[in-house]
Amino acid sequence: DDPSTIHRGLSTIKVFEGMEATSIGVQNTCIINKKGVHDRRLIWLPVALLLISSYVHLSHVTRHYFSPRNDNHFLPQSSLNNHTNDQTILFADAEGSAKLLLRAAQTPRHIPDEPLDEQIEAERCKRYKLNYSGRQTRRRVFYGSLIADDSWHPISISALENYGIFHSVAFVESNRTQMLYERKLRFDPSSERLKVLQGGMFGPSTRVTVDYYVNENKWPHSLGRENHQRSSIIKRWKENGMTIDDIGYLADVDEIFTRDFIRAMQICEVRQFDHHGNCKDPAIKAGALVFEGAPDCLTRRQWSHPDLILGACIEGIANSSMHPPVERAWEGLGWLGDGYTRKTQFSALPKNTTHYPLKNAADFRRNSVGTTLYGNSGYHIHNFFANIDVMRNKYKTYGHPVKQAEEIPLGEIHNDLKSMIHCGLNRTAVDSKSRYTLVEGGFKSLDNGSIPVAFGIPGYVEARMKELRDMLQLDEEDKRINLD
Repeated sequence: DDPSTIHRGLSTIKVFEGMEATSIGVQNTCIINKKGVHDRRLIWLPVALLLISSYVHLSHVTRHYFSPRNDNHFLPQSSLNNHTNDQTILFADAEGSAKLLLRAAQTPRHIPDEPLDEQIEAERCKRYKLNYSGRQTRRRVFYGSLIADDSWHPISISALENYGIFHSVAFVESNRTQMLYERKLRFDPSSERLKVLQGGMFGPSTRVTVDYYVNENKWPHSLGRENHQRSSIIKRWKENGMTIDDIGYLADVDEIFTRDFIRAMQICEVRQFDHHGNCKDPAIKAGALVFEGAPDCLTRRQWSHPDLILGACIEGIANSSMHPPVERAWEGLGWLGDGYTRKTQFSALPKNTTHYPLKNAADFRRNSVGTTLYGNSGYHIHNFFANIDVMRNKYKTYGHPVKQAEEIPLGEIHNDLKSMIHCGLNRTAVDSKSRYTLVEGGFKSLDNGSIPVAFGIPGYVEARMKELRDMLQLDEEDKRINLD
C-alpha cells in the first residue's frame, strides 16, 4: 500500500499498486495493471466531459421552493448583438448551435455581481429563506466533475452560468467507462479542445485542471470505479489550496446550480456550513429542473444534483483526528456504510459521539448523509448531444448500461428519451404516456427569469430545437425510434 512517486518535469504522479494513476495538470500519466506499474510512458492526453445519469430517490430531504433570478447582464454584449470577432474564438469540434455558446463563453467581460452590495445580498438571502449577517467576504467555491463524452452544450452552459465564481475547476477523465468499455481520451494537450477549456471560459482568474484516471484492472467497476475516479477531485482541491472554510461543489458537467443560488451559498448564513453539528448534517443538494435535449423540452422530473459540502466536513480536507473511523462500501472506496449516516441514525457510533464522519466524494451524491434540497435551484442539461450515435453509446457503455442501446428503438432505451422524442417531434398527444411528462411552454413557462443564462443568447434556443428535431427525424428514418 505504500505509494511510489514518479517525477517527470513539473509533474508528480502518485501511484498505488494495482489501483490508480492521476496526472497532475495535463503533462503525463502512467498505465497500471495488477502487478503495479508495468508501463511508465509519456502519453499525450485529452480532456472530455462525463455525463452520468443516476436517479436518486428524494427521501429524508427538506425542500424549499423559490424563483431565482437570472438576466442577460451576465452575457457579453457581443453575444447579444451577434457581433464578435470569430478570429479570437476557438470552436474546436463544436457543431451548430454549440458555436453560439462557445462564442459567448469565450468572450471576455466583466463580472457584474462581483462587487458586494449588502442590500442586494440581503435580498438574495431572503429569496432562499436565509439570513444575511453582514458577511463581507464570499466563501470560495471549488468545483469538480468527472469528464468524458459530453458535447459543448453542457460545458458552455455551465461556464456561462458560473463565469467568475469558481476559485478553480477540477476535472477527472478516465480511459474506460464505469462498465470498463475502452474510450479514447478527447483533449490532447496541444488541441483546441483543451485550449478552449483552459482558455478563460470559466472566468478570467479561474484555474482549470484535468487529471486522468488510467486503470486497466477490472476492479473497481460500475459505481465503485466512478467513486474511485471522483476521489481524485478532492485530491486536486487540496492541491489547489482548499481549506475547511471553502465550499466543495461536486457535479456532473450537465448538473448546474443557478448563479443566484451559488452566490447565496457564498454569502448567506447557511446552517449546513455554519451550524452543521460537527458534520452531522453538512450537505446541500439542488432541486434541479430537467431539460431533455433542448431548452423547450422541460420535464416535470426533479433532479437532486449537484451537491455542496463545506471543506470542514470533507475527507482529505478536514482534520480527521476529531472524527470517528468508518466503514465504507466498495472495500473502502465508496459511500458510508449503514450506521454511519444520518439516515441510519449513526447507530454504529457511540452514543456520546460529538463529531460525525467526514464525507468523501461518493457521499456527496448520497441522500443518506443528511441533506436540504432547495427546489428550482439548479438545472440538469440532460442529453444535449451533438448526434444520436453519441447518445446511444452513452446508454450502452456508462452507468446502468443497456446492451442493445445502439439497435433498439430510441424510446425503449430510457424513459428520459421518450420525453425528448415527444418534445423534439412535437408528439404531444402521446406525451401523457411518458414517465416524466413535459411542461407546456418549456423554459418559457418559468417565472421570474428562472432560466439558464445561456438560454438568453439570441438564436440559440431556436437553433438547438431544430438540431434536435433533425436528429430525431434521421433516427426515425433509420427505423430505430419509438414514437409510442
